[in-house]
This record gives sequence, structure tokens and C-alpha cells, in this order.
Amino acid sequence: MKTHLAILMIVVSTAAAPLIAQVVKVDEPGVCFTCHDDIQGELKKKSPHTAFAKGKCSDCHNPHASRHAALLKENPGELCQSCHEDLKQVATLPSKHQPAANGECLSCHDPHASDFRNQLVQSQGELCQSCHPAVADWLKQAQVHSPVANRNCSQCHAPHGSEHQGILAKAVPQLCFDCHPQNQQFMTVHKGYDLTDADCSTCHDPHASSHRGLLMANQHAPFESGECSECHAGGGKSFAIGGSVADICLKCHEDQAGARKAEFHAHIDGDRSCTNCHNPHASNVGALMASSQQTLCTRCHFTDVPAKDKPNYMTHPGQECSSCHAPHGADNARYLVNSDVMTMCRTCHADVHRNSHPMGGEVIDKRTGGVLDCLSCHKLHGSTQQFYLAFNPDMDLCIQCHKR
Repeated sequence: MKTHLAILMIVVSTAAAPLIAQVVKVDEPGVCFTCHDDIQGELKKKSPHTAFAKGKCSDCHNPHASRHAALLKENPGELCQSCHEDLKQVATLPSKHQPAANGECLSCHDPHASDFRNQLVQSQGELCQSCHPAVADWLKQAQVHSPVANRNCSQCHAPHGSEHQGILAKAVPQLCFDCHPQNQQFMTVHKGYDLTDADCSTCHDPHASSHRGLLMANQHAPFESGECSECHAGGGKSFAIGGSVADICLKCHEDQAGARKAEFHAHIDGDRSCTNCHNPHASNVGALMASSQQTLCTRCHFTDVPAKDKPNYMTHPGQECSSCHAPHGADNARYLVNSDVMTMCRTCHADVHRNSHPMGGEVIDKRTGGVLDCLSCHKLHGSTQQFYLAFNPDMDLCIQCHKR
């Protein structure tokens, strides 16, 4: 009996004793390199990640298991921000570099080491050009802005995000004045005008040009001839104009005056009026547009769509937005060149659906109660389906009206 009691006491006392976890000292990163020896050689590169250089693999990786690829503790964006806290503000900035906004840090940076500064996966010029192929065309121009020629994009642009349009590091013109001081030569070239609040990019291409002084190729006639007083009435150093922007422009462009009589004409009578879309001095595209129509129109439209997805919203390849929309004014809210959608579409698609699905006239769209027309089945913008259909045509499209 005594023997049984002694054994029972031992069992009870053992069960009641607290469990103490043992801390095992691990030779980090040595134990990691026994399998991942291909990474060890990266320690010799010029720009190693701080954690990697210190051998702290477990700062980023969970050694046992993870819900994320490469055994990362978090997804790359959140993981990087746990140390680089300044990147958290990118989400609040009005102008964001898309990879940074999406937490795609590894698009530009190597997580372990690189031979390029800031652990970039390529040299700065090559890296930027991999997403911005226009750089190759700029480098072929007769006049190339020195930061572009030197492939030093970050001299003008903030790589993650900025308070300024185009993720510029500073507002224009101060950004320009950092390299181009307002000395006597500068003032002479600019006819003595005070450029303190000027937008240099309304005359100069910030990247490259075929014209001296990086002036843009398509120049407004008064600007090209030096007749500034045609539009500017301030005289001397002032850029003041003699009236509203619309009034000044319509003095010469009388053919556009009729747009003011349209029911919808906000583009002309807005605060900046014509200069919302047109550069008053020079441009690299036709009609003195501030940029290509695709880029220009999406500054205000589809602003909630990530930049990389915006091409999906540009339907009808080879055609401009103005093929379907009247930019100055129209009698319909969509600024369509013809408020009758079917008539507008048939200017190009003359014979579509004439002998198939009934449309127009007394054919009613059951969902809206309006006339069934092209837009009942097709989306002008944002469709991922063939023929710009609003839904998958295998079944989803038809059952919008033809319920089972």
C-alpha cells in the first residue's frame, strides 16, 4: 500500500509541475544557409538589406510555417512597413506610385541584397524604363533633359508618392529652380516675366524635345511669335489676362463658342476652362492638348481605377475619347456626340444586329424601362469581355432580361 501511495504522489507531483519551454540557441543565419546556400553569396553585394546583413532571417521569415509565400511573416507590403514606417503615409498622398500604393515593394527592391543603391533590382534608369517604355523614345530626341539622360529619375520624382501631380519631389516651378536659377540670362530669355508661380511644363517638356530649350513641338501661334500681349494684358512682369480664360480663347476660336449654348458645357465654364485640357503655350500633341486624350481624360474620370488597369477602360483601340464624346459641350449628360446611342454607334457599326436581336423603337429594356439600345448589352468602358459586353455572353448576359 505504501509503495502504491509513493508512486501516486510522484505521478501527481509530476503532473502538477509547470512546463518550462527550452530556448534553443540557433546559429542564424548559418542554419538557414545549410539549405539556402544560393542566398549566402548575396552578402557580397554592394547594397544588402539591413536584416539580411545582420543575419536576422527570422526578422522577415517564420522558420516553421506561414500563410504567405517564402514563409514570410506577413504579405510583403505590410512586412516592409513594419520597419519602414514612413511608407505608411503613401496611402494618404494624392499622388502615389502604383507599386508602392499596392504594397508591391518587390517590384522594385530585392529583399536580400543588390548591387544597386537602395536594393533596387535594376539600375534606376532600367527599372523605370521597364514600366515606362516612353523613356526609350525620349533618349532618341535631339534635346534630352539631363536627369533623363543620366537615368536619374528620382532627381525630379519621389519614388513612392508625393503631394504633387506626377509624383514630383517638389511643386513646379520650385523643383525647376533648384537647377535653373532665376539669374539675368534666365529673365532675359523669359522676357522679364515673373515666373514665381509659373508652370514650366506648359512650355517645356520635362523629359526631352526636338526643339531647343526643351520647348514642346506644337506651339500656340502667339507664343511662337513672341506676341504674349495677344492673351496677356498685365504688361511687364504680370501674367494677368484681359478677361476670363474662356473669353480670351473664344476671341480666336469662335468655332467653339456654340458649345456654351449646349445643355451641358461645364468644361468650358469651369474655373480653369480651356486650360483644364489645353496648354495655352505649347504641347507635344495635337490641338495643344495637355497630354494624350487617354492620359488627360483619366485624370478626372475613372480616378478610383488603378493606373495599370486604366487601359481596360479605353475601348475601341485606335480611337480617341472624342470619337464618341464631345469634349466642349453636348445636350446629354455623357457628352456623347449624338444623344441617340444607336445612331452614334452605327456610324461605325452600320450593320450590327439589324437582323438579329431586336433593338430600338418599341423594344424596352426590362431592367431600366427605357429603349433597349447598344448600351443595354455593351459597356463603353471597363469591360473584360469580348465585344465590350457587360456580362459573360455564355449565359449571364442573356438572363439579365430573359429570366429562367
